[in-house]
Amino acid sequence: MLKIRVSAPPENGKANAAVEALLAKKLGVPRSAVTIIAGKVAQRKVVEIQGLSLSEVMGKLKLGDKRA
Repeated sequence: MLKIRVSAPPENGKANAAVEALLAKKLGVPRSAVTIIAGKVAQRKVVEIQGLSLSEVMGKLKLGDKRA
């Protein structure tokens, strides 16, 4: 799990767009490659990132694999 905070208000999808844009920038992928696929109206979200493996995402975000 990754915690992200954005300053955009949670109205009219602004916060979701800010989360997607932030992840795209940090991962070096186009904004269109990052999509919230679950939780659009909830605080917890599931995000799909196209073009990168889980290992690549974790490496770019400097996260260790805690699934083991």
